[in-house]
Amino acid sequence: MSNAPENEELHYCPVCLKGYKRREHLQRHRTTHNADRPYCCNTCDAAFKRTDILRRHMETCDGKRAQQGIATRKRRACDRCVRQKKACNSSSPCQNCQKRGVSCQYSYLGCAAGPSRPTTEAADAPAATDDGRTLSGTPWPVDNAADNASAADSMVGDAPSDPASQVVPFHYEDDWTALVHDTASDLGFLNSHVADMIDQEWPMFMSDTYGTTSQLRPARREAYQSDAPYHGYTFHFLADFTSRTGLVSSFDCGTVAQRREVVSSYFQALEGTDTTGPPASSPESGEFLVEFQDPCEDVASYSAEWESWLDNPMVVKLQQIILRIKEVVVIKPRNSTVTLSWSPALEARCLDFFSLSRFGKFLELYWSVWHPNVNFLHRPTFDPTNTPSTLLAAMATIGACVSPDSKDNEDARLWFNCVEEMVFTDDNLCSETVIAEVDDHPVTCSIAASRRKLQALQAACIVCLYQNWEGTDSSKRRIRRYRFGTVVSVARDIGISTARHANYYNVPEHEFSWQEYVAREELIRTFIWIVLIDTAFVIFNNLPHRMVIKEMTVQMASPESCFQAATAENCLEEIRLWMPDSSATCLITLREAIENLCIKTLSLPAQLRMAELGPLNLFAIVSSFHYMIFQHQNLTVVEGQLTPIRNALSNWKNIWVAYCAHCPRAALHVDSSNVPAATMWKRIGFSRYCAEYWLLAMLLVARISAAPSQQHQLGGADPGDGTGELCRARLVEPVLDKYDQTSMRQVNDLITNFGKFQL
Repeated sequence: MSNAPENEELHYCPVCLKGYKRREHLQRHRTTHNADRPYCCNTCDAAFKRTDILRRHMETCDGKRAQQGIATRKRRACDRCVRQKKACNSSSPCQNCQKRGVSCQYSYLGCAAGPSRPTTEAADAPAATDDGRTLSGTPWPVDNAADNASAADSMVGDAPSDPASQVVPFHYEDDWTALVHDTASDLGFLNSHVADMIDQEWPMFMSDTYGTTSQLRPARREAYQSDAPYHGYTFHFLADFTSRTGLVSSFDCGTVAQRREVVSSYFQALEGTDTTGPPASSPESGEFLVEFQDPCEDVASYSAEWESWLDNPMVVKLQQIILRIKEVVVIKPRNSTVTLSWSPALEARCLDFFSLSRFGKFLELYWSVWHPNVNFLHRPTFDPTNTPSTLLAAMATIGACVSPDSKDNEDARLWFNCVEEMVFTDDNLCSETVIAEVDDHPVTCSIAASRRKLQALQAACIVCLYQNWEGTDSSKRRIRRYRFGTVVSVARDIGISTARHANYYNVPEHEFSWQEYVAREELIRTFIWIVLIDTAFVIFNNLPHRMVIKEMTVQMASPESCFQAATAENCLEEIRLWMPDSSATCLITLREAIENLCIKTLSLPAQLRMAELGPLNLFAIVSSFHYMIFQHQNLTVVEGQLTPIRNALSNWKNIWVAYCAHCPRAALHVDSSNVPAATMWKRIGFSRYCAEYWLLAMLLVARISAAPSQQHQLGGADPGDGTGELCRARLVEPVLDKYDQTSMRQVNDLITNFGKFQL
C-alpha cells in the first residue's frame, strides 16, 4: 500500500483542528463536538448521533413503544381510574368520575379496532397518543414538523392529520382543577396544604402568566392554531431547558428570522443602504452606530469612520484582543485549558473572527439577542473604545454563539478556552480590591474606582455562561467547580453590601450623575446574576451553593424603564417614579425581601408594592428559595422547618399574580415573535418564566413532605430531660441523590415524571 502524498490537502476540524484526509470522516468527527442526536428510533425513544449506530440498535430494538401501545388495548378502566389505581365500572361516565363531577375518558379505545366508547367530552375529541401525550383531549406541543407528523399518526379514529386542527379548548376551572387534584392523589406525596394551594390558585396563576398560545416558544407554537387557547403545559420552558444544550436552544434568543433581521439591519445601517426604513441618521437605523460614539457626533460621519480600517479606534481594541489570545496560546501556564498551537493558519482565523465587520455584528447580536436574558450591561452608555478587551472578547464570543450563521457558531467554539484563559488571568480580575472600613462594615472607596474590576467580573460571568451552556462536559465541570468560585470571591472582594443606590428623589437635575447611577446599577445587577448563576448550579446540577442568603445584602435592581432610558433626563424621571420619597420598597435588599416573605403573610398592599420590583428581582427571590430547599433536604431537620419555605412560596405566588395582573401586557414580552430588530434588546428574557421555578420549588417541597415511611424517625419517647426535641427530628431523603452532575437529567426526569402523571 502506497503512502498518501505529503502535500495532500487535509480536512481540519474547526473546533480542535484535527485533520482528516476524507471529508466524510471529518463530518462524522464533528458530531462529537455537540450533543445533538438527530437519528431517532421509530419504535422506541432512543436517539443517536450516527446512522450506523441507529442501524445496529434497530437490529436489537424490542419496540417498547409498540408493546406499550398493545398493552393499553387490554384496559377496561377509564384514564382517571387507571392513574389512581381504583376499580372502575367502565360506564360512561364511570361511577368515580360521576361522583367527582370530572370528565371521564377511555383513551385506550382509540388503539383498538371497532367503534369508540362515548365519553363526556365531544365525540370527535382526539384520544391519547401511544406514549400518553394528551392533556384533556389536547395533544402535547411538539417541537418540529417530524414530531408533529408522528403525533398525528398516533391519533385515533378519523382525526384530521393537521395537529393544529386537533386542539380542543382547555377549561381551567374544571379540567385543570381536577387534573392537579388527581395528580396529588396519584403521586401520593403532595400534602394537603400544597395540594389545596395549587388546587385553588394555580388556574388563575397560569392563565395570568402565560395567556394564549402566542406566548409559547416558536417551535411549540407551530403545533397549534394561531387563535387556540393555551392548554396549561406546566413546565413548557424548564422541560426544554433541562433537556437541551446551547444558548439558543435553552434561552429566549428569538427566532432564526429575527436573528437574521438583526444582522441584516446592522449591515444596512453600517453601509447606509437602508432605503426601506428610516434614514441612516435616525435613531432607529443608527442605534448600533450611536452607541459607539458621543451622542453629539454625527452618525453618518461616524459610519464612514467605522468603515475605514486605519481611522477606526476599534482597530486598536481588536489588536489588543488578538495579541492577548496569541499570548495565552503561546505562553501556556501549567494546567492551561488552551490546547491550540499558534501558526499562520490559526492567526489568520483569529484575524478573521475579530475583524471589524464580524466583531461589530457579534456585538449587535449580543445586545439584541442575548442581552435580554442576562441584562447587567448598560447599552445606552456602552462605549467599546473605552471597554476592556477582555469584556469585548467575551461579548463577541457569546454574540457569535447566538448568530444565525453556523460558521460563526463553529468559529466561536475554537476560541472558547482562549477567551476563558484571557479573562481569568486578567490583572483587573486577580488584583486585590482596596476596601475601607466604615462602622465595622467593608465598603469600597468608590464605585468608580472599582469600575475596571467590575467589568472584569462581568467578562468572567459571560465566560461562565457560554462555557456552561455551549462548552464541552469538561469545560462545564471546570466552570462549575473552579471558575465560578473565583467569580464569587471577586464579588465579595468588591463588597456585596456596596451595591446600593443613593436616594435620587430629591437630587436636582444638575447634580444627578448618570454615570454614577449606571455604575451602581451595573454592580447591583451583576451581583444579582451571580446569585442566579449560583442557584442555577444548585437547581440543575445539584451542586452545593457558594453563597448564603445572609450575605445577599445587594439592593434590588431598578426597573427596565430606568435602566433602558436613553438620556440622563429620562433616566432621572423614571428613577423618581420608581423611588418615591414615601416608599421604602425600592431600597429593600435581596436578603430582606427573602426574609420578609418567609416570616410574614403579606397583605394585599404589600404584595402590590413587592410586585413593582419586576421580573428580574422576583426571579432572584424565587431562585433563592431553592437554596433553602437544598439545605433542608440535605440536613437533619426538625418538624415544622418547611413552614417558612411554604409561606415564602405562597407569598411569592400572590406577588407574581399581582404583577401579571397590574403590569402592562406588553411588559411581559410573552410574544416576542413580532418584535422589530431595533427594539429586540429591550425585551424581557427568560426571567419571565420564573413562575416555573416557583412550581419546581413547590414540587420539591411536596416530595420532601412525602409519606413518613420515606423518612427515618430519630430518637424515641421524650425522656423528660429537655432533649425531647430530638424525637421530632427526621432524616429527610434528598429528592435528587446525585451531586455535582453535569447533566440536568435528574431535574428533567423529575419534571417529566410529574408531567406524565398530569397527562
